Amino acid sequence: MIDLRKHSSRHLETKLILPIPETKRYEREIHYYLFSPPQLYVNKNTYSEERLLHKFQSHGRYSSPEITLEELLDARNNLSPLTILKRYTDDLVKDVTSVPERNVIHELQTVVNSARHENKACLQDCKDMVKLGMVNDLEATLDAWHTNATMLCSTIRDLLEAIQAKFSPDNRLLLAFLWADEAISLLCEKHAIDLYMASSTFQQQMQKTLTNLLSFSREEMEYRSEHDYPSGSTNSETVQYRKAILKKWTQSSLYLVPEVSRWPKRVSEILAGTAAGVAMAFATLTTIFAETTFIRNSFQWAFIVIIGYVFKDRIKEWLRLFFKAVLPRMMADEISSFLSPKTNKKICSSRIRLTFEDVDDLSAYVKEIRKDKNNPFRDMLPKEDVIHYIRDLTMHPLTKHTLQRDSFPRENNFTLVTRIRLDDFLKEMDDPNDVVFRMDPNADELDQLSSERVYHLHLIIREYSKKEDLDNYSHYTVVLNKSGIVRIEQMPLA
Repeated sequence: MIDLRKHSSRHLETKLILPIPETKRYEREIHYYLFSPPQLYVNKNTYSEERLLHKFQSHGRYSSPEITLEELLDARNNLSPLTILKRYTDDLVKDVTSVPERNVIHELQTVVNSARHENKACLQDCKDMVKLGMVNDLEATLDAWHTNATMLCSTIRDLLEAIQAKFSPDNRLLLAFLWADEAISLLCEKHAIDLYMASSTFQQQMQKTLTNLLSFSREEMEYRSEHDYPSGSTNSETVQYRKAILKKWTQSSLYLVPEVSRWPKRVSEILAGTAAGVAMAFATLTTIFAETTFIRNSFQWAFIVIIGYVFKDRIKEWLRLFFKAVLPRMMADEISSFLSPKTNKKICSSRIRLTFEDVDDLSAYVKEIRKDKNNPFRDMLPKEDVIHYIRDLTMHPLTKHTLQRDSFPRENNFTLVTRIRLDDFLKEMDDPNDVVFRMDPNADELDQLSSERVYHLHLIIREYSKKEDLDNYSHYTVVLNKSGIVRIEQMPLA
């Protein structure tokens, strides 16, 4: 299932999680159908396909490790990044060159990523318990999280003390421990507040538990201030910026190395050269025919030569369209791969195409999904402009890496994040605010109302795999005004 959310006022973001296969590769097709109102003029006459393709930006990464705080803190769990980090620290205390710096930093980042993922899962569980009124289970979950979070912070700080005794203040390894400590503290402070707010409905029943969460949050804030961490500042802008820096740093261990192929450009150049050659050959043969049949510089000679050069340009364009129709996979707009930073082997291969489609040429099911049942006169209105973005994905197995699953058990899933920039859809929109007058229903006078002009951009997403008998659709309405995205509504398929 592909998740869609608002990333910013002008960006949509989709997230697709795919398991990394162990022995056999598999494929997915992802289709995005963007239905744009005709009055916005986002069509093939005003925008090139290449320009709109740049509005779809993607990056691939490993999914965050799914390790509970209990598993993370379990000293007997040899797969826990915290257990590995303890072993690395013991080795470094004995010999500062015993462990590669990159290995230690990777485990520090993984500890933070694991805590972030578990905190999100815990918060969602607590929200569900609040809805169901499960007070006892909720209290037990909050107490367990508080205990585990306190132990996690304490463990990281014990390791930090050991490293501080062996390394100079400007050493990269020590700085990595300091950054991880600050990131864990920020996560715990924020999550304690989030849990408190989510559970405040049961303030009377869980007063001690909720008070402990607030105290823990305050202690973490004071801890960062005492240790002169940037996020301990009283300036909210500084704190927010620091949070973003730490998040990017910790998640950098998950990002896969992108490699864009030059093949589409080369194929495009070859086909363009072929089309130009055929067109030039026609023009040359036409000129030869004119030379041998008519007197040079005569009216007939000039007419034939001009006709030849007119058709030369048309032949180039016709051949370009022909190649694009007959060789769609070779004419992919972009071919890329996501490589493992450990093995430099492919995790995922990707082929992208973007085309403008006519509404009448879409599949019957897509047209049925888009059908506006509230407007029986849609066929009398101008047709919507449809942008069709296609991504073919191939997931490559771990056996291609000469590594087995137990060599990197935490990296089981691939996450593809795609951001769609909508600024081109906003240019022709009317101003968002207007004033509407109507009769006041409670008095004999005019009532003035503020009205907001909005537009609906429909998005249909399809995830397809023939071999796996998978064909999932989802339909969203993106409500926009000139300032950007107002909201996203999921629509029923039936």
